[in-house]
Amino acid sequence: MRPRVVLPIIVALGAVLVAGCDPSSGSEAADVQPRGVRTEQVRVADGMREIRLSGVSRAVRRATLSFLVSGTLAERPVELGQVVKAGELLVRLFNPGLEPAVASGEARVRELDARLEQLARDVVRAEDLRGRGLISQEEVERVRTEQAASIASRDLAKANLLEARNQLAQARIVAPFDGAVDALHFQLGEFIAAGQPVLALNGAGDLELELEIPESLIARFDRGQEVSLAFPFLGNRIVAGTVVHVGDAGGGSGGLFPVEIRMPGEPGLKPGMTAELVLPMSGESGLIVPLAAILDPGTGRPRVFRVADGRIEPVFVTIGQLSGDLVQVSGPLSAGDRVVVTGVSSLTPGQRVEELR
Repeated sequence: MRPRVVLPIIVALGAVLVAGCDPSSGSEAADVQPRGVRTEQVRVADGMREIRLSGVSRAVRRATLSFLVSGTLAERPVELGQVVKAGELLVRLFNPGLEPAVASGEARVRELDARLEQLARDVVRAEDLRGRGLISQEEVERVRTEQAASIASRDLAKANLLEARNQLAQARIVAPFDGAVDALHFQLGEFIAAGQPVLALNGAGDLELELEIPESLIARFDRGQEVSLAFPFLGNRIVAGTVVHVGDAGGGSGGLFPVEIRMPGEPGLKPGMTAELVLPMSGESGLIVPLAAILDPGTGRPRVFRVADGRIEPVFVTIGQLSGDLVQVSGPLSAGDRVVVTGVSSLTPGQRVEELR
């Protein structure tokens, strides 16, 4: 009785296995399930009439200040961001050896001055006695030699006093120009070694912008050229600027060239603001697609994937100008075509897709 029950089950199971191994049924199932992709429309390149290069404005006059002597920070009457005038005290250093060195130098100069006054009288007296034949010429020469040596010692003492006074003066930093305090690196009581940056100062007045320009655009810049600068966070405010420096060399093959642009210090413009150089383009006609739609798998033949009748078809294109996240292309495309912008590296020609809007 048992063999009669088992045999129908085995036959039914075999039929299921045979159906599961049928390649045509599997491909039809896969083909029924389209892949979801996002697409963008191919557009005419009307919007590519300018490109913008971004940078950060900075003061034309700026300085990072430091002491030439070491010591502890004794006084700092300014705060971060404070506006100061030229000659105003910014910081003062305490070094216990500076003031005594000045006092010692002054005392040494006074001592030698008094000694020279006495030697001057001795020389006059010796010459008088020599004229009367009371002393020898050698004695007169001895007094004159002592006078000359004292003069040299006084000159050396004056030089040492000048150095001591200069070092004492270096214990104070005053503003070299009108501006605002941009950075403070030490607090009161901290030790500062000679040459360490103490504070940074941004000068009032004109601003400048330094940009790194690709070699494809550097030929468009000349010294003295007038350009337009936009401040996007000030309502896209436009300011006129002048090119003051164009770099003669870039950072290696395909590197970037430095370009400095100066602009007037108008009200509301401050160092540290984002500024954009606006470069008008030639306005050549063409088509644009998102940069994410371009696939170039190392073959040197860029392509996009166009969606037609729910399936993928590759279209080879030539890359043109880049503007932000858009790129100009030429090839067998038409305005209004839809190209895939997500997961393009895993798509295959003829694959069924579903556009996600």
